[in-house]
Amino acid sequence: MAIALVAVVVIAAALCAVLAKARSDAQREAVEARAERDRLAGQLTAAITERDDLRGQHEWLTAANARVTSDAERQRERADDLAARLEAATGAASERGDADDGLWLLLLAHVARRWGSVVGVPPEGRSVVEGPARSQLAQALTREVERLREEVGVDVDLVHVDPAEPAAPDAGGLGDDPADRLPVLLAAVELLGVLAASCQQVTVEVGDTVTLVGEGRLDAGDELAAVRDRVAAAGVAVGPLVADDEADRVEVALHPTARTIPG
Repeated sequence: MAIALVAVVVIAAALCAVLAKARSDAQREAVEARAERDRLAGQLTAAITERDDLRGQHEWLTAANARVTSDAERQRERADDLAARLEAATGAASERGDADDGLWLLLLAHVARRWGSVVGVPPEGRSVVEGPARSQLAQALTREVERLREEVGVDVDLVHVDPAEPAAPDAGGLGDDPADRLPVLLAAVELLGVLAASCQQVTVEVGDTVTLVGEGRLDAGDELAAVRDRVAAAGVAVGPLVADDEADRVEVALHPTARTIPG
C-alpha cells in the first residue's frame, strides 16, 4: 500500500514538472510572439509612412511636371507669335515702304498702352517722344521695363551705354533704319519677357546694341535659347547666348542688321 502511494506521488510530481515546463514554454512563446507582432506592426507602420511619403512626392512631381509642360507650351506659343509678328512686320516693310512708320507707331502705341494700364498712367500721358527712332526705341524699352517691374515683380533695370566711338554722320544707329526698329523692338520685348519670367534680376543695356542680361537664372526648360533661335530665324540680327552657368548668368545682344555678329 505504501509503495503504491509513493508511486502515485512520484507520478504526480513528474506530471507537475512536465506541466510547469509546458507552461513556461508557452509563456516564453507568447512573449516571443508578442515581440514579433510588435516588430511586424512597426515595420507595417514604417511601410505605410513610406508609402504615404512616396505618394505625396509622386503627386508633387506630377503637378510640377504639369506646370513645366504648361509653361513650355505657353513659351512656344509666345515664340510662334513673335515669329509671326516679325514676319508680318518685315514683310510689310519690304513691300509697302512708307507703311513702316505706321507699323512702328502702332507698335509703340501698343507698348505704351500696356505700360500705362499697369503703372496707372492715363491715356493722355502715354504719348510717344518726338525725335529719331532710336529715342522712341529707348522710350519703349523703358516703358516695358517699368511694366515688367510692376507686373511681374522682378528686378529689372535699363542702362544707357554710350558708344565707344562716335558714329559717322551717315552711319545710322540701332532703331534708325526702318528694317531694324520694328524687329528689334519686338525681339527685345519678347526676350525681355522670357528673362523676366526666368531670372531674379534683369538688366537692359541700350547703346549701339540692345544687350539683355539675366542673373539668377531659373530657366530649366531653356526656353530662352528657343526664343533666341526663333528671333534669329525671323531675320533679326541677334547674337549668341553667352551663359555663365556658375554665376547663373546669361546675356544676349540685338544688333543693327548691318553689323557682323560673331559666333
